[in-house]
Parts: sequence; structure tokens; C-alpha cells
Amino acid sequence: MVMVIVRNPEVCAAELDGEICLFEPVKAEYLNLNSTGSAIWNLLDEPTELDDLVEALQKRYDVDLNTCRQQTEAFLGEAFKRGMLLKKPTT
Repeated sequence: MVMVIVRNPEVCAAELDGEICLFEPVKAEYLNLNSTGSAIWNLLDEPTELDDLVEALQKRYDVDLNTCRQQTEAFLGEAFKRGMLLKKPTT
């Protein structure tokens, strides 16, 4: 089974000074994303698999595969925990 990452449709997003600010209404939490987090949010405009997300980030930034995957997974873990992103299983 492959896991697809999607934005939580209830989260409000706004761009401020080139960075994304998110508001999750259920927990009433704000999250300001840095430039890399903002890039991840923008890449998730469509549901995306982790491998595709890491590949897109590697093309954008000069970073090795292991570092990119590790840092992306850390960001996603925090975003899942805060309810900003959701995991959708696919067959």
C-alpha cells in the first residue's frame, strides 16, 4: 500500500512575504512555514506520494537523497501531528 499526502481541506493558508501561514480551525493553531516548508505546502497542491515529493524537493534544492528524505519526513510528521496534512492510503 502506498501512502499519499494531502492538505487538510479545513486548513486555511495565506502567503505572507513569500512564506505560507496556516491556520487549523479545530485546534485553533497557527503555523508559519519557512521557505522550505512553504515549498512543500505548494508541492502538495495535488495529493502526492512521499517519493515524488522528495524527488521534487531534490530538484529544487542542492541536497542528497537521505538528508532530503529525513528532513521531509520530519516536517511531514509535525504537519500530520498538528492536523495540517493528512495521509490517504491507496491501493
